[in-house]
Amino acid sequence: MKVSIITIGDEILIGQVIDSNSARIGQMIQDLGLRVNFKWTISDERSEILYTLSEAKTKSDIIFITGGLGPTNDDITKSILAEFFQSNLVFSEKNYSHLESLLKPRNIPITESHKSQCFVPEIANLLDNQMGTAMGLHIEQDQKIWFAMPGVPYEMEYIMKHQVLPLLQSKGLEKSSYYRTVHIMGQGETQIASVIEPLLQNKSQSIKIAYLPSLGYVRIRLTVDDNITPEIKKEVDQWIELISEKFGTAVYGFDDTSLPKELSKLISDNNLQIGFAESCTGGYLSHLITLIPGASQYFRGSIIAYSYELKTQLCGVLPNTLVEYGAVSEPTVIEMAKGIAKRLDLDLAISISGIAGPDGGTPEKPVGTVWIAVGNETDVKTKKLKLSKDRQRNIETSAYYAMILAWEWLKEHY
Repeated sequence: MKVSIITIGDEILIGQVIDSNSARIGQMIQDLGLRVNFKWTISDERSEILYTLSEAKTKSDIIFITGGLGPTNDDITKSILAEFFQSNLVFSEKNYSHLESLLKPRNIPITESHKSQCFVPEIANLLDNQMGTAMGLHIEQDQKIWFAMPGVPYEMEYIMKHQVLPLLQSKGLEKSSYYRTVHIMGQGETQIASVIEPLLQNKSQSIKIAYLPSLGYVRIRLTVDDNITPEIKKEVDQWIELISEKFGTAVYGFDDTSLPKELSKLISDNNLQIGFAESCTGGYLSHLITLIPGASQYFRGSIIAYSYELKTQLCGVLPNTLVEYGAVSEPTVIEMAKGIAKRLDLDLAISISGIAGPDGGTPEKPVGTVWIAVGNETDVKTKKLKLSKDRQRNIETSAYYAMILAWEWLKEHY
């Protein structure tokens, strides 16, 4: 089955808002064996929306639409859908009850703008949205399945998860793709490809390989589109297993996972307590770990030590170390890691200190110089990074390489 996504909104076209909805929809439907074939991002112009709906109808079996369901004048998706499907706009008591259930407990009066959201195409079924006032729409006509959802990402995701995916799953749709992913850390795309390409030279022609590089890791995805047989699925699984064996402990997970998630699982499985001393990352590493449910079971906490004083007072760095080597140095991060391990009684401590940029570098320590240490009070492993002048990217990359170093240390000790 072919799938299209239509995202509506001038704010997306001018770059004011990033279209994360398309990516998330694509990810969420993969588990159903579906993949996106076409995508449009269009303005709030009525004629453009109508044209795109016609295009999507000719090319696709399932169409996802996001945006334009709100209470303002530029939210015209419902009226356009009514025109497109030649259906009347009718007032929905169900939608009004939904508004009341959300707004009355918060003492928010229901305005005429709110009420305008209750007019929906008569042909549409409503999709519950507990995250906002705009309910989603589900329409089936001429063997095509349509979904219209709010443009707010967390509202769209709620409707997808609780309404759309169960509905599609119940239809027993024919799968149009099968894919597996292996996650490899600490190696570049070219380096990985030099190993994988000879390894997979005898794979079936229908199996496509994709390299998806990110911060400190690369995802290798094998995909088969159409004609999904048990034999081809078995072959894909076997190649994934072979790649995993080839890269050993550099493989941290498979399919829909992440490095923070897998690192957290490794820590939890070994009943360890962890904590961080962060300087240049300013708590970003802590943020990544605490995004994982259950982090309170193994994450004791962190100290954001930007200044020399806090590195000394809270992390146990000797004043002479800072004077002789500076804050961004191997001796300093070693003492930070050991100090925080002792102070918080940790099994694993991570410390990071660097020059995130875009200013502050010297010829000896240019912008992008970062030192990382992981370990305990007696055994510490370090790594030096030479990154760019992009502050945000340096912060994110440093946090991911800290997790990679922690993974390596844990694999050596547990």
